[in-house]
Amino acid sequence: MNESKLAKLLAGTLLIFSLFNLSNGNYQDSMHLPCPFIDTVDLTGYEKFPNGSYSYDGLIIPPHLVGIFEFTSDELSVRVPAEPHVRGCVCKLRPCVKFCCPITARFNGTFCDEFEGNNKSTTIMNITSSEGQLKEVDLAKRFSIQYGRTCGLMYHLMPHVNVFDNFSLFENGTLLRWEDSRLFSKDEFCLTSYSDDNVTDVIYPMNCYEDPSSNAKTLVYGCTMLFSVPFMVLTIVVYMAIPELRTLHGKSLCCYLLGLCCGYSVLSAFILIPMENISHFQCKTFGFFAYFSFMASFFWLSVISFDLFYNIRAPRGRYNEKKRFILYSIYAWGLAFISLCLTYFAQQSTFISNDWKPAIGSEELCWLQMKTGWSAMIYFFGPIVIIIAFNIVMFVLTALQIHGVQKEMSRMMERHDSQKNLRNERDRFGIFLRLFIVMGVTWSMEIISYLIGDNSSWSKLFYVTDIGNGIQGFLIFCLFVLKKKVKQQITNRYMSTSRTERQSQSSNKTTTSSINLPMNGIGVDKPLMEKSVKILN
Repeated sequence: MNESKLAKLLAGTLLIFSLFNLSNGNYQDSMHLPCPFIDTVDLTGYEKFPNGSYSYDGLIIPPHLVGIFEFTSDELSVRVPAEPHVRGCVCKLRPCVKFCCPITARFNGTFCDEFEGNNKSTTIMNITSSEGQLKEVDLAKRFSIQYGRTCGLMYHLMPHVNVFDNFSLFENGTLLRWEDSRLFSKDEFCLTSYSDDNVTDVIYPMNCYEDPSSNAKTLVYGCTMLFSVPFMVLTIVVYMAIPELRTLHGKSLCCYLLGLCCGYSVLSAFILIPMENISHFQCKTFGFFAYFSFMASFFWLSVISFDLFYNIRAPRGRYNEKKRFILYSIYAWGLAFISLCLTYFAQQSTFISNDWKPAIGSEELCWLQMKTGWSAMIYFFGPIVIIIAFNIVMFVLTALQIHGVQKEMSRMMERHDSQKNLRNERDRFGIFLRLFIVMGVTWSMEIISYLIGDNSSWSKLFYVTDIGNGIQGFLIFCLFVLKKKVKQQITNRYMSTSRTERQSQSSNKTTTSSINLPMNGIGVDKPLMEKSVKILN
């Protein structure tokens, strides 16, 4: 009985194990095959020896590295069913490299384009030895050549065009991309012949366009920015709907949020929408629009800090707020537009090297070049540092001014209205100070993260600040709308609107009943008739 149970248990285990292997057929090869499919070549038509070994391209593949495969791969390295055929683990005997197209074709960015006649692309290329020295070799003799692309959308690494496209191909078939120090295995890139007016018959690697949504950190950042947008819009609506909040500071806050809202919307769209669905024109246009929006928001931030200092130092009342708002608008939107123009001309200029260009619309997420060079610091983070420093100075001066005025008032016993104005300014200063602390800390961390780079061991420490930067819209909503005073103003506004509607309805009812009074005077009090006529008039 026990032996029967044991036999059933073993049979069940084998069945589950078999089903598991079948369900994972797309990810691993059968346990009976000598190596993964990516390490093999098709041996059909090659000489077979009596001991079961095969001769392939000057190599003898022993029997234990030969197996029967019932699938193959298409030109995109996607596994497809096939008739059983013999394959040998050639990559176990000699390093392999993969060409995107057959030797008689060249990849044109979309498909393999055959050469006319019998021309062949070159297989001569410089590789890096284990000692770190470059040497020119014939890849067809040094490596075993495989064919096929690793993905549909690919781009060249062309060091003669972009310095940050430098790479090193090693003797073991791996590729190092200098830009981010990423090491690619042979199945993560392919080689293709390339020629243009300046360079002829050279071999360059091709990498896959990396989908930003596959990066968990970037995806979370995009979702948090998208999460912030509705709260920014709601804050703008509240401040524009409540007359008490529609002050110069309230309008400046709304302009700041408008720029931040547009920038967050565009960047989150670039993250969450696959890049192949975004045209180059859309990428470039909205990339520059996001740049303009972010720069405008920071200039409005400096407007708020300056106006807080200005109100304490030289209060003028509400009569000139309209004029000041127009001047502030010219300053903030105007400087943002000038920054946009300078950045655009820098990108289009032929006198500036690629290392110093902003690269908006041509890099990942259609945004600034963030991985290499100093372009992001010059065109984006540099101005932000200056504005943050200016805001700090303005807040220190404002705090000193408030302290001085408060001290003077306590000594001279100023009027109640002056004390009230000072108290309002002090409260406004406190809430905007908290805003600048939130903004200053998160964006300062963004700058430090940029300077350190993604490959540093410290980079993971900035994940929290990245998320904090993404949810700024929610934090601002809590800071400016969920205040007790603002909630009371919203309630008063709602009650005032309801009261006006009730009075309007009551007036309509009175008018209707006056119209329905008998006008022949029969049975109607004369004074009441006169009142009704007055109401009608």
